[in-house]
Amino acid sequence: MKNNILYLVLSTMLLPACINLDETLYSSIGSDEWYSTEEECVLAMGSAYANLQYRGTSLWGWLGLEVLTTDEAVVPIHDEGGYLDNDGIWIQLHEHYFTPNQDPVDASWEVCFGTVSSCNQIIYQISNSPVQFDGKESMIAELRTLRAFVLYKAMDLFGNIPIVLDFTDTDLPDQLTRKEAFDIIEKELIESYPLLQEQPTTQNYGRCTKAVAYAILAKMYINSEKWTGVARYDDAITMCDNIIGLGYYGLEDDYYKNFCIDNSTSKELIFTLPYDRIMGDFGFQMHMYTLHWALRDKYNITADVWNGLCMTESMYDSFDDEDLRKKGWLTGPQYNSDGTPVMGYKHGPLVFDKHISSIRNTPEGEGVRCFKWEMNEGLKGWETMDNDFAFFRYADILLLKAEALMREAGVSESSDIDVLDCINKVRERAFGNNSHNYQSITLDELLAERGRELAFEEHRRQDLIRFGKWGDAWDFKDVSDPAKELFPIPASALNANPKLKQNPM
Repeated sequence: MKNNILYLVLSTMLLPACINLDETLYSSIGSDEWYSTEEECVLAMGSAYANLQYRGTSLWGWLGLEVLTTDEAVVPIHDEGGYLDNDGIWIQLHEHYFTPNQDPVDASWEVCFGTVSSCNQIIYQISNSPVQFDGKESMIAELRTLRAFVLYKAMDLFGNIPIVLDFTDTDLPDQLTRKEAFDIIEKELIESYPLLQEQPTTQNYGRCTKAVAYAILAKMYINSEKWTGVARYDDAITMCDNIIGLGYYGLEDDYYKNFCIDNSTSKELIFTLPYDRIMGDFGFQMHMYTLHWALRDKYNITADVWNGLCMTESMYDSFDDEDLRKKGWLTGPQYNSDGTPVMGYKHGPLVFDKHISSIRNTPEGEGVRCFKWEMNEGLKGWETMDNDFAFFRYADILLLKAEALMREAGVSESSDIDVLDCINKVRERAFGNNSHNYQSITLDELLAERGRELAFEEHRRQDLIRFGKWGDAWDFKDVSDPAKELFPIPASALNANPKLKQNPM
């Protein structure tokens, strides 16, 4: 059970944040509605974070756009024991057929700009509140950082975006170029991070601390050449070093401590979205996406499970058999807790096969299933899993620094000691020893290592684009057009703001 105050607010705000996509915009708020105590300010700030719940980790949101569109995941239509089809939308996303009316596209835009709207309002109210307390400036800086995080996500997903930072500005916003958006987000973060809390604590868990701002900037700088045409690899290295230099974060000895049911104590997690099934229903539902119905009894799950989301065969084959990270994916015969075989719907033992013969009609057991996040027993209905979802982890920062060092040096292969040190720390944890350490590494192999370390954590799409692999053919996807690097702006947003111009499709 998480005990920080932000989680309590997140959980109470969870259901409305998930299903209500309509926003009420205000041009002014009376002084009687300003917050009068520090506690009221903290509770209000939690409502801004609540926008991330569900859609931030859902197939019908960021998970769908960041994971299912890549070479790491697919949702094949199984002939028995599953029904995760939804009129073919998951196949469309994987095949890079994107439209302005797809639910995950609309929801991903909404979670970004709904959070911006909430942050703008709460920043305005806190700034104008008569109450004074020591952490007021830090609180505003934290909200600016959260706002910068979702704007960074929007810029990544959609490219040219509108930005409004003033709550009192009621004019329809202009659409900015990616470079203009980049500069605004960078400025917000640089002005905010000196005021943010530095040390991670139980009270600021799941909130934007100094390391979160550094991580967003590191991601922006590593992608800057792609996004703005200006290389910023040295700045990416600086931001990674800033996180490392804080001294509060490090690799866990056990990779799976980052994904266990109560992973909140992991020293590796930099920015997480807290979930708790006791406090809220909707949330992180990997069990529903990936498990076969026949596994419900094993885990005492009464929720519907959809026998859908699988790792692609090529991604699974990229793991060495001695790689401990491979254990996070279910394959082979499935057994009950008493050792008896789990029986599938074809009246035979359920066996998960890494090979998927067809994306549109495939046997019930084909496809490797995700078990990277430990699954609760006894999940009911639409209950969330208890695992907190990490947007940024320390392992990602180490791999990011290694990549930035290589790109700054202008090399596609490196045996530099600093590069190898960053990567091999991650590698040694994965194998339990140094037997598989790299003596030199190419950028292509670094991309593969990022895929193994960060699978299904919403990084793969951005990585593939940065490494120039996004348009490649892979399992059940043909070569795609460069225009597919951006998602279309939702039809709902275009209808609401005629100043917006659609992305090439």
